[in-house]
Amino acid sequence: MFIMKKFWVASLFLIIILGVIAVFYFDLLNLKYKKEAAIAAIISDEDHRRTSDRLILSLTDRDPDIRRYAALAIGRIGDISGVDKLFGVVHDSSETVAAAAIFAIGLSGEKSFAMRLIDTWEDFSPDRLAIAIQSVGRLSDSTMSDVIADLSLFLDNIDYRVREQTAYALWRAGAISYTPALIKLCRTDAVRPVQIAALYSLVRMGIAEPTDLYTEWLPDSDPFVRSLAIRGLGLSKDEKVIALIASGLNDRDNNVVSQAISSLTAVGGAKAIKFLTSRYTQETDVKIKTQLLQSFTKLGSDAIVDYARDDIHVDHMYYDKDDKTKSDTTSISIRTAAIIYLAKIQGNDVLPLIDSMAIKNYPYLHESLVEALGLIGGGSVKPRLMAYFKDSVASVRAAAFNALCTVDSSNIDYYIKTALADNDYVVAEHAVEKIGKIQLKKYLPQLMTLMQMGADDEVDLKRSIVTAAGEFLDEEVDDQAEEILYHGLLDKEYLVSREAALIYQDKLDVDKSAFITPPRGLLPKNKIKSLLLEYKKNPHAIIYTNRGEFEMELYFDAAPLTVYNFMKLAYSGFYDNLDFHRVVPNFVIQGGDPRGDGWGGPGYFIRSEYNNITYKRGCVGMAHSGKDSGGSQFFITLSPQPHLDARYTLFGKVIRGMEVVDSIVRGDLIKRVQIIKEEDNSN
Repeated sequence: MFIMKKFWVASLFLIIILGVIAVFYFDLLNLKYKKEAAIAAIISDEDHRRTSDRLILSLTDRDPDIRRYAALAIGRIGDISGVDKLFGVVHDSSETVAAAAIFAIGLSGEKSFAMRLIDTWEDFSPDRLAIAIQSVGRLSDSTMSDVIADLSLFLDNIDYRVREQTAYALWRAGAISYTPALIKLCRTDAVRPVQIAALYSLVRMGIAEPTDLYTEWLPDSDPFVRSLAIRGLGLSKDEKVIALIASGLNDRDNNVVSQAISSLTAVGGAKAIKFLTSRYTQETDVKIKTQLLQSFTKLGSDAIVDYARDDIHVDHMYYDKDDKTKSDTTSISIRTAAIIYLAKIQGNDVLPLIDSMAIKNYPYLHESLVEALGLIGGGSVKPRLMAYFKDSVASVRAAAFNALCTVDSSNIDYYIKTALADNDYVVAEHAVEKIGKIQLKKYLPQLMTLMQMGADDEVDLKRSIVTAAGEFLDEEVDDQAEEILYHGLLDKEYLVSREAALIYQDKLDVDKSAFITPPRGLLPKNKIKSLLLEYKKNPHAIIYTNRGEFEMELYFDAAPLTVYNFMKLAYSGFYDNLDFHRVVPNFVIQGGDPRGDGWGGPGYFIRSEYNNITYKRGCVGMAHSGKDSGGSQFFITLSPQPHLDARYTLFGKVIRGMEVVDSIVRGDLIKRVQIIKEEDNSN
């Protein structure tokens, strides 16, 4: 008995000791990961678009990383009362925290914050001042002359980063009156990035006068700068600069060639057409040849009619070394552009050719045939368009709807009613947009019915209904339109509710922001915390295409939820065999749409995670149709695009295989996406 009692006492003592040890290590573990837990809570608040007391309190945390995350989250959320608190952080002892707060203020869109930020920057370091100037530029417009005057004072600042951001800020603010100062900066500044910023700003503001300045930059070693110079020359619309612009057609970089084509098209005239014709006859690059066809369509020139007809009948097959198969995407790209061009130039004479091409089962091609028929117009195309209006592919039906409304406007009611009843929301959305655009008031009851009966996943349709209702509130309040707006405000989906609140503010000057439906979060806090611990180093992604493979670094440290979403979709096979549905030379390639027409996504939306990384060549961004409406579609920049900065979530960069990205044409396939986790060797 004594021995048994002693055993139980010893066992109890051991359990107590183990319990104490467990509690100790549990507390130690919590202490170790307290930072990740705090950041996870911040990211969760940001994801739910809520400015919680905890989030505001995080601005005063002892850890600068926590303060930095909190400041950026508040700016991304955009709640003005929350952003107001950031002015107390702009003088933070940590440069990174202060920089995040200053950048975040610029995301708010609140114009009154521009002058308020100016009032705080007297003792800013050059780093803080450069970002503050950037934010002030984002918050300003051409009517804010006092703000612009204050900005201009920094054009001769001793720090080149300040001068560089001042040049960009003047462009963003539309400060055309400071053109002479920007020209001087471009010519005389001793630091190249400042000169390029001034050049870019002049071009983006559409300043045509300094043709001699643009000419000086034509021989530059950087293709981006050469493109800017050629774009600037095209602004003058002066035939005297055509030869200078045309020199870009022989550039070794296709982005420069693309810009030369655009500028020659903008200037127009016989000389420009002669240069463009010469280039077309020798062109082998698919994207450039397609762009040339589009340029001749805009110019309305018949100079390449015979060449275009020949190209329609030539197979431009591409051999896929991996699958040992041939791809026809090259042919389709050229044929779609060629048939639209021929329809514009030759009209009814092209109808037999259109009919012969209709047998090929490619949605891209059929959409282009519909566009071509719309350009031809007249009674002869109506039966053909009606056939396409019943096509099995929704994007073709949508294209036919738009063409029929133009070609046969007397029967627009029939087309609208048919499109509204379509089982695909995109076709119905086109009808809704038409109702709003031409303000067909009699359809408001039907829009109300669609609003009330719309499925939860038809978010874009309901957004378009709310937007269309807003079109009826321009001059006087319409009760039916306002009722639609009210139902939109109460919708379960955050994007619909927010859209309605924005229209209330814009059209009726009523603040309904307190009624916006909170968004659903992508992940719980514990999952976010585990991801922060797992991805101390940024993961990579390899995208396998029919043209080859390329590798991207994914910026988990800058856009964690966007990167997680991309990886989740990749792991599930979502991207397998989707195509690049949008390719714009000297701009972007875009893919990740399961519909293939630019309207699709994964069935949910993710929040925008704007950051202060600049869109250079090869950067990866999340496409959207408005803030917080991203999903699965992503784009890759073919050249620097500063105007996209802080407007689209930048979440990666191509680090290998950019030549493959350059070779992609519309319709090329994403075979699969492989995620590679980088090992963390910091411990």
